[in-house]
Amino acid sequence: MAAARLQQGSKRLAWALLALVGYILSPLSWWNDVFVNVPIALTTAWLLNTLLGVNKAVGFYIGYMASNILGLYLLALGVSGAAAKRIDRQTLAKIMVMGAIYTLAAMLVLGRLGLL
Repeated sequence: MAAARLQQGSKRLAWALLALVGYILSPLSWWNDVFVNVPIALTTAWLLNTLLGVNKAVGFYIGYMASNILGLYLLALGVSGAAAKRIDRQTLAKIMVMGAIYTLAAMLVLGRLGLL
């Protein structure tokens, strides 16, 4: 009985850690762009430019979008796993669309400010 509880607790902890990683990547944390998403986007831009010749601005956009959307997805997945509930595909699709809209808005603002 105690072993089963310990195993269940460790599974919930793993899901919670996944949710934490998702939160750090997601647009829900106000500080994530400077410390997490922009460096990921810059690395993605450099890699895509070096390996495939993709324009750096396009590579930055791809990396930035992917990191924000992945963050929201991991956050939703981690929370649902920790709560032992399943999230349906429609909810995951809404999360991805909202992440894409937020990321597009952030890209437009960064572009207007001349930071891209």
